[in-house]
Amino acid sequence: MTTSIAPTVDTFSNVVVAALSRTGPNVRQREAVAAARDKPLFVVAGPGTGKTTTLVLRALALTFVDRIVPEDILITTFTKKAGREIRSRLIEWGTDVREHLLGLATTAGDSEYADFLSVIDVNRYMAGTLDSICEEAVRDMRHPSEAPPVVLDESAARALLARRGEIGNELSTVGDELRAYLGKYAFNGDPVRTVSDATTVVRTIVDRLIQDRVDLPAFVGPHQDQASREAILRIKQRYEQHLATTNQLDFALLEQAFLGKLEAGILPRSMMELKAVLVDEYQDTNPLQEAIYFELVRRTNAILTVVGDDDQSLYRFRGATIELFRDFETRCVAALGCETPTLVCLEENYRSSEQIVSFFNDYIQNDVDFSGARVVLPPPHVRQVVATTGPAEIGVLGMFRSNAGALATDLADFLDRLFRQGGRIPRANEDTLAEPILPATDGGDVGDAVFLSHSVNERTRSFMGNEGRDRLPRLLRAELESRGIGVFNPRGRALRDIEIVQRFLGLALESLDPAPIGGGGPIQERLTITNDAKRFLNQWRVAAQELLSLNPADGRGNRLMDRVLRWQNFAAGGPDQENEWPLLDIIYSFLPWFAPFQDDPEAQVYLEAITRTVANASTFSGYKAAIQREDPHRERSIQFAYRDFFSPIAEDLIAVDEEIMPSVPRDRLNIMTIHQAKGLEFPLVIVDVSSDFKQNSPAQRFKRFPEDPSSVALMEDDLAAVTPVGPARMMRDGMQRTFEDLIRLYYVAYSRPQTLLLLVGCQQGLQYRTKIPNVAKFWRRDLSWPWISDPTMHRPPVDADQLPFIRI
Repeated sequence: MTTSIAPTVDTFSNVVVAALSRTGPNVRQREAVAAARDKPLFVVAGPGTGKTTTLVLRALALTFVDRIVPEDILITTFTKKAGREIRSRLIEWGTDVREHLLGLATTAGDSEYADFLSVIDVNRYMAGTLDSICEEAVRDMRHPSEAPPVVLDESAARALLARRGEIGNELSTVGDELRAYLGKYAFNGDPVRTVSDATTVVRTIVDRLIQDRVDLPAFVGPHQDQASREAILRIKQRYEQHLATTNQLDFALLEQAFLGKLEAGILPRSMMELKAVLVDEYQDTNPLQEAIYFELVRRTNAILTVVGDDDQSLYRFRGATIELFRDFETRCVAALGCETPTLVCLEENYRSSEQIVSFFNDYIQNDVDFSGARVVLPPPHVRQVVATTGPAEIGVLGMFRSNAGALATDLADFLDRLFRQGGRIPRANEDTLAEPILPATDGGDVGDAVFLSHSVNERTRSFMGNEGRDRLPRLLRAELESRGIGVFNPRGRALRDIEIVQRFLGLALESLDPAPIGGGGPIQERLTITNDAKRFLNQWRVAAQELLSLNPADGRGNRLMDRVLRWQNFAAGGPDQENEWPLLDIIYSFLPWFAPFQDDPEAQVYLEAITRTVANASTFSGYKAAIQREDPHRERSIQFAYRDFFSPIAEDLIAVDEEIMPSVPRDRLNIMTIHQAKGLEFPLVIVDVSSDFKQNSPAQRFKRFPEDPSSVALMEDDLAAVTPVGPARMMRDGMQRTFEDLIRLYYVAYSRPQTLLLLVGCQQGLQYRTKIPNVAKFWRRDLSWPWISDPTMHRPPVDADQLPFIRI
């Protein structure tokens, strides 16, 4: 009789070691991989503890131990990048495990298991973002006579909401009451001024109404803000009616449509035999998504596994609800009628040095009140990550200067010396460093570093036509570029403000609707568009006219003015071989005069954003984003180009999507928001904790030590009575949630580095008697400051020169 060589849950780890030639999973990871299949699994994974590895090994074990074929296993991720990484590992590791086991089965004569392995295709795991899964499922579930829906990206949906929802008209009709209502949910709390500002807030509210599964009649009132709430619903209704007539969906509506099908008992063909659902980053799940997961499991009896970290939940402003993760065990039992999920806590950090792990452990445990916002673990678990990489000579540094300008100069000098001058070598009578900091011997460069900040905006917001002041990201860019070091920060400025974009789009405007110096074209002047849009459209024209005055030649000797005159002739109805030209072709014809769009990474991101905006417009705009030569369609087609392409960019409705940003070049410093950095790691991480804070101004307290609930917390409070998730959220009051969001933000930042963490900011916030409290610097809600005195942290009173990092 042949003995089966098929692995068991207990022996699968040995297979992993043998097949992948790698260290096997640790004790906690093995617990997660082998956890019981007859009840859900709840994995709490601290930073750097290998949650992706655990998730992938769990999926592979379900295939090679439990014999669930890959096409019956669904794995969802939060970002497309994470989805690509998981799919890559599933294929790479799955192939090696399959080949290893197939070899053993063949040698042992285990034909039954070999036959099973021979039909396994590791390319067929359903892995990706929930939105991508929903999109494929909704297409699969449609009636044969129905056309597949078009799913809009965020920028296109935002622009359509503004136009088709008629936000500008509602602002004019309802007036100051609506502006004030929306202002409550803006960052600064002031009444919104522009359609762009209003659209940002309305987009959030409309999404939240769907994601929180809000009772819409109850939302309206009677309520003191009833007129404004009615306006929100009118905007939502007009917008959704337009999407329905054009067979389009945004992401929230896509998920709602998928859930509706599931609740009606309709499953996509791809999920008819679903056996397992694994969810990554569950702490950033919203109520609508939770409902999808629970309904899928109810309909299929699939094994459910969720992985996440409540301490790293960053997307409350997008509807993420940390309470769903914190209370997962009780919510799961209530929804599914199952046994209490198995809890596994991953604790061993494989990313960072011991000093860095100690620093972020101290940080997350610093404010005692924060413990109520975390998952409660049973003994013997301790909510603390354990370093496995050992101590480093230098772990945490601090660079604090009197102002942002001085800080930019010294920080640029630090990076220049580190990456361009052979290393940061301590200098006599200058440094407190005892050891040098050197780049990696195998080609270390500034791409090994990242600058993280609450905001990557290079200027403060303009007001009444006046430009804002330069912030540290812009000052640092200038200092680094003066030293020959590039920067990658494509989200640092609005697309409409970027010089190369202004000239590029200005040429298109001058080609379609030429204008006198300083004015708008005749078609533009006949349009009803916002003053904000007119101002920027005319600004772009000036930039293009200045370029045209130089009339540069491209690489083949063609003059720019000749190209513009060619399109002006067509747009005026002159003789041409074509009666229609796609707007994208017209715009792309100017690329030979813009070398940065071909070889500069930042400019390439801007071009991709422009391209996507035209492509999206072609799916819903009249004339499909093409320009007609003959009247009456000639002027109408140009009008549609204004409304659906040029104006949305000019009104700042189009943002650079982080999904279109390529990998950062090795010779550039990457500047990111902390949100962008989530899930990433770098040898050197620079965290801006206070470059904007030289005084205790109320205007910026929300970024360091809030005195009022955040706009996100206020919205949650306002919706609590009309959404099923309201009671869970209200277990922590608005101020608690506001502080907790900031604590989590900097915890994520502090846990990104592998080797070195550098805190930077203005000196005023470090003075012994400082009056500038800052959560990022370990201030607690009770205004105590352990960097000065805290016996529970085992540190005596210290002065500013004895802080828990080395000052440089």
